[in-house]
Amino acid sequence: MKIQFFLPLPIVALAVLLGLPNRGSAQILLTADNFALLGGTGSVVNTGSTLITGNVGSSTSVTGFPPGIITVNGSPALPITGGPTTQAELDLIKAENGLAGMASTATKTGTDLGGTTLLPGVYTYAAAASLNGVLTLDGNNQSNPVWVFQIGTSLTTSSSSGVILINAPGSGSSAGIYWDAQSAITIGAGSTILGNYLAGTSISLLGNDNGMGGRFLAQSAVSISSASNLNSTGDTGADGYDHGLTYNGSGQVVPSVAVPEPAAFLWLAPLGAMGFALSRRRSVTNKSVA
Repeated sequence: MKIQFFLPLPIVALAVLLGLPNRGSAQILLTADNFALLGGTGSVVNTGSTLITGNVGSSTSVTGFPPGIITVNGSPALPITGGPTTQAELDLIKAENGLAGMASTATKTGTDLGGTTLLPGVYTYAAAASLNGVLTLDGNNQSNPVWVFQIGTSLTTSSSSGVILINAPGSGSSAGIYWDAQSAITIGAGSTILGNYLAGTSISLLGNDNGMGGRFLAQSAVSISSASNLNSTGDTGADGYDHGLTYNGSGQVVPSVAVPEPAAFLWLAPLGAMGFALSRRRSVTNKSVA
């Protein structure tokens, strides 16, 4: 007689739960995630009393701190030149290539993001994109909303423009917002910025900008022409909006998959033992009947 083995329903249910996607479990910036401002092959130049929460680094030079102030983990910090910035630049390039290769949700025919509301997705601009006014990112009450902007050339925001996030649980603490411009990014004076700004060339912040959580990572130079308040950790604990994406085995950027919590294994062990015991009992019963 054929002996059948069955797993108890709780184990099957747990296995299904462990396999569900959890887009808030990883990030793609790798060591570049350690920087609020990063100049790859170029310099980082600040000319005002800028406040930066997060590391500032360049492979060549960083100037303007002071009068600018850098704070890392609640303590004053110095800029970083050379050393870890080399790997951070490589990780930045990897992230930009990965973001550019993602399948698009929508190809935008216009260039201006101002006055629009966008649900989570991958939005493609064949050439330049601009922001004149306010862009609203609607998380649609998803637990891990992600926005990716694939910009063929440059991104420019006008003065006093801004990005706001709504309907994102936990103030967007597990959200991902990625601006991937193949050339330069220019942020107009007095703008409210949100997310991770990745530039294939340079980034210019024209002053008095307020970063509600995010990073400015350029393959060449970064310049700040007046006082700004930039926070890579997020004003609401949002951790810089760097969640929701990871690399698969082929190096492509994809939604993050679940990593079982340690507590899950505490449940899995006794359930596994129970399943083995029940399977043994069923095997003995079947042999007796035979």
